[in-house]
Order: sequence, then C-alpha cells, then structure tokens
Amino acid sequence: MDTQLNTKRILIFLAIAFSIPWATALAFYLSGMLGNNPGQAVMLVNYVFISIPALANVATRLITREGWKRLWLRPNFRRGWKFYLAVWLLPLLAMITGSLAYYLIFPQSFDPNANSARNQIAIFTPAAEADPWTVMLALTVEQMIVQGLVISVLAIGEEFGWRAYLLQKLTDRFGSARNAALLVGLIWGVWHLPLLFMGLGTDPNISGSRDIFIFALIYPISTISTSILLSWATLRSGSVWPAAIGHATELGVAGLAMGMLKGPINLLVSPNPQSLIGDLGFIALALVLYFNRKAFPGEKETPSERVPAVVEGQ
Repeated sequence: MDTQLNTKRILIFLAIAFSIPWATALAFYLSGMLGNNPGQAVMLVNYVFISIPALANVATRLITREGWKRLWLRPNFRRGWKFYLAVWLLPLLAMITGSLAYYLIFPQSFDPNANSARNQIAIFTPAAEADPWTVMLALTVEQMIVQGLVISVLAIGEEFGWRAYLLQKLTDRFGSARNAALLVGLIWGVWHLPLLFMGLGTDPNISGSRDIFIFALIYPISTISTSILLSWATLRSGSVWPAAIGHATELGVAGLAMGMLKGPINLLVSPNPQSLIGDLGFIALALVLYFNRKAFPGEKETPSERVPAVVEGQ
C-alpha cells in the first residue's frame, strides 16, 4: 500500500469535510441570520453538514483518481442482517441504561406523568392523552421506526463519508480498525462543534456560555462511543447502511431519553446520551466492543481475518 497516497487522501477528505460546513456556519453567523430566525438557520446549516462528508468521499476519489472500489453501498442484508438488528436495538438498551443511572442519582428529575413525551408525540398521535407508559411506548415506536429507519436515508450523507471512507483509510494507515474507529469518532465530534454552538447558543431553553463550552469539550466522548458501535457494524456487515440506521436510531433514542425528564435541561448531566451520565450505556457498549478481539481484529491476524468488508472490493 502507498502510505503517502493514503495520507494524501485522508487530508483531502478532511479538508473538504471540514471547510465547507465550517465556512457555511461562519457565513450564517456573520450574516446575522441567527438573530432573525435561529431555528431555520440552524436547520439549513445542518443540511449542509450532513451532506458534505458524502461529497468529500466522492470528491476525494475523483481528485486522487482512486476509483470506486470499497464503496460499501451494497446492503449485504443477507450476510449482515444481525448487524442491522444490533444497531437498531443496542442504542435503545444503551439509552435505557444511561437513563436509569440518571434517574437513580437524581430521582427528583423523574416525571411519572411523562409530560415531555406527551409534548413530543402530541402532533403524531392521540395517544398523548393516554397513561404515561402508553405514551412512552408510542414515543418509542415513533422514534425507533420513523427516526431509526426512515431518517437513516439522511444519515447516509454523513456515514458514507465517516464510516465508508475515512474509517477504511485510517484503518489502512494505522493497521488497527479499533483505533481507526476511535479516531473517526474524535474527528466526528470536533467536526460538529460549529453546529453545536449554533444550536445550543440559540436555544431559549439553554443558558450559560460556560456550560455550553464545557459541553463542547465532553461532546466527543459521545461521538467516540457511537463511532465504535457504528464502525463495528460497518466493518462486520461490509455495508455502510447499518451505520446509517444506527446513527439515526441514536438520535431518536436521545429524544426518548428526555421523555420523563422534569425541570430544566442540564447540558452536562442529563438522561440525554450526549451528556456524561446519559452516555454511560453507550460508553459501556463501546468498551466491550473496543476490547473484544473478535469485534476489531488486530494487526497480528491475517488479512482475511481482519475485516471482511475491506478485502471484498466493494
């Protein structure tokens, strides 16, 4: 393998993936659009962010004349169905773990009437008037099916870049899929920062620039833990689609985690999987996968044992 060429492709990919979204966020900030209609501005910038990693994949291949091998766009459902199922269900279990930990530590924040969940589903179903557990069940169905399966089509814009391109390049560069997954998660977290500051800074329910800054520092912990799960599913299935489903599902269960929260949102400590306590389930899952030799084979194993998706030429 040409290490110099591989490094060049990594740098070109990162330059495209970062420059366009960050420049867009800066343009919106300097134009004053955040003050006029912050919600719409953040949504428009978000659309740019989620589409550019896929563009960076394609552009890097064209610029460096790489070709179109190892795209990982085939669903491979027959071979990889269990990984589709895993990334659909494991985020739910991880969210439940983090939420239980949070409410055990802060029982005063538990709302037995699930008013937050009622507000979330009120526009979708009359079940908002039902008992709390029916409300939570309805919200779970909505988040797991609509968010986890339908919105995965949008998530492919990120995953086709991060997991279907950068992950394989970093694996080739450093010879370790598990460390590549960790590094992709760190890069992914830093890449989100402008969007994070825009969203949190314009949210009327969130105050305190100090908390926002500290949250930005710990945010990569959640993207690293999620990246390990999504990378594992991508590599083992030989397809990027499980990662897209897992990505969308993780966003969905984040809303579900807040369904029984009472009182103001604490950015640093909440049931949300992006906060320190809410992320405990995802962190535990990531640690299990990271230290499991069979999940991320090491350099000492033969190429055929390391990552099936990498050697298939998809």
